[in-house]
Amino acid sequence: MENIEKIYVDDTLVLAVKLTRAILNEAIPFRKLAEEEIKSGHTKLVIDLSDCDYIDSTFFGVIVKVSRLLIDMGYKLKVVKPAIAGEYIFIHTNTHKLFDRYKTREDAVKSFKEDT
Repeated sequence: MENIEKIYVDDTLVLAVKLTRAILNEAIPFRKLAEEEIKSGHTKLVIDLSDCDYIDSTFFGVIVKVSRLLIDMGYKLKVVKPAIAGEYIFIHTNTHKLFDRYKTREDAVKSFKEDT
């Protein structure tokens, strides 16, 4: 998927979403990619949404599904907050218990070390 950059930092995988609008068209390929990565052992996962100005409910639903998959395995998803406009969906869905949100990718990756 060309709009998703995979970045490896030690044993953490960052999926950087390089879209200003994360919508239905990208949701299914993104879900498949994230699930494949988790199944291949990447359980320390950060989704970086800092380039996103808009996230629709379908794409957001995929993020929730990925988070639930990790929770069922005993892990927790870390998310880098989207731009201010994209933050709306997170605020109004009360999803703070599903995943931790961070201002920067570096903070999200660092948090895995603090969890141990």
